[in-house]
Amino acid sequence: MGSFYIQTKGQAEIDLTQRLPSLDYLDGIFTPNFVNAYQENNGTDGSQLTSVSFGRGAFTANFFMTANSYTDHQLLRHELYQLFGQRQLMRVRPGDDPDKCFYGRPTNFPLDSLAEGNNDFKFQITFEVPSGFMYSVRRSDQIKEESFGMNLIDPKPIYRHSESIFSIYNASDIKIDPYYQRHDLKINMIIDGPVTIMNKTNGTKWSYKEKLSGKTNIVLDGLITYKEGKQATVNTDFGFIQLEVGQNELVVSGTATIHDVTFSFPYLYLS
Repeated sequence: MGSFYIQTKGQAEIDLTQRLPSLDYLDGIFTPNFVNAYQENNGTDGSQLTSVSFGRGAFTANFFMTANSYTDHQLLRHELYQLFGQRQLMRVRPGDDPDKCFYGRPTNFPLDSLAEGNNDFKFQITFEVPSGFMYSVRRSDQIKEESFGMNLIDPKPIYRHSESIFSIYNASDIKIDPYYQRHDLKINMIIDGPVTIMNKTNGTKWSYKEKLSGKTNIVLDGLITYKEGKQATVNTDFGFIQLEVGQNELVVSGTATIHDVTFSFPYLYLS
């Protein structure tokens, strides 16, 4: 038995088992959707794999809820449908894996009595997850040491660096790719001149070329660069950084003498 948290945009997170004390969350499982594309060549045996992507996934949650009377049954039924009847995606955080969440929408789920003459419910909700994966609740630079089941290593990875050579650990199940997959990756920098960041693990790199008069806040947000909050991609080489699963060796070079660099991204999970 555990908690089950939901949150819609602009609203506070609520625990369904606190909102409805007679509700028990039993368990849940996330199922990824592997989408493989092939090219067929006439006259040649077999097929050539051309791409692998993750389609809309699904999270199936199992619940049990008691009702003291038929009236109570009807009221609980109405409130559950009302809570899940929002039109936008909701963030869901299962209590048996509280450091992960997903953004999804429930599919149709009947709320029938357990048996004739019994007003209790045993039901299942399947959520469609358009992104295809689950996220860490906290971003990489906000992860707590007591986090559970997140592929983390010991000692805890560091995501803010001032040296020119350092490592960034990607605890995700998949590569963080802001270019082809539009994944969320923000690199926040305080620099005072032109700089290049290269991931030697996979060869991706990004350069800021404009001369700066002093300490300046530069942010690479996916593919877009901001200077003190204003878009400044034109001052770059239009590059990008990808993070492989596990350790990535990063090198900072250029004429800048101040390197305060923070990598901030949610981990992505397939279960």
